[in-house]
Amino acid sequence: MSGKRLFFGIGLEARQRAHIESWLTLHVTAKKAPTLSRNWHMTLAFLAQVDSEREDTLIRWARELVLPPFQLRFAESGYWSNNGIFYLQPDHINRSLGSLADPLREYGEQLGLYRNPYPFSPHITLFRGVKPVPHVDVPIEPFSLDVTHFHLYQSHTLDDGLHYTPIETFALSA
Repeated sequence: MSGKRLFFGIGLEARQRAHIESWLTLHVTAKKAPTLSRNWHMTLAFLAQVDSEREDTLIRWARELVLPPFQLRFAESGYWSNNGIFYLQPDHINRSLGSLADPLREYGEQLGLYRNPYPFSPHITLFRGVKPVPHVDVPIEPFSLDVTHFHLYQSHTLDDGLHYTPIETFALSA
């Protein structure tokens, strides 16, 4: 299928990216550079390649979601050794986050776009393909993320590398 490589996600504000960057610089040692801070986000639903007709359908459908804003608190890092992903995760998956991610993932599957074989595991990827696990000498100072909207992102490569560009934004309000 041709089209755009898309996913739904939650972005970070500049102050949260700066907080994470400072922590990585001062307190985390790894064998490679972190992912680009401009791309830090939390994926809600990966959709893979999406043609323009299904993209329009996704946008119309997502605009109809009525969910309240919520807050996430990040205080923990984690590591998946199978793919070398070092990440930050919310200290708990609240009901509001599941109420947003679950229908997005399910609708993508209904449209035949992508069936994720793994349960929802919210995280912000900081390193990809890094082995061994990065050394953390001081845990990250906890921070909160006010989730008032989410985005439909396009993953694409430009002259300066990979970009995750929001192509549509959806407000949370109930």
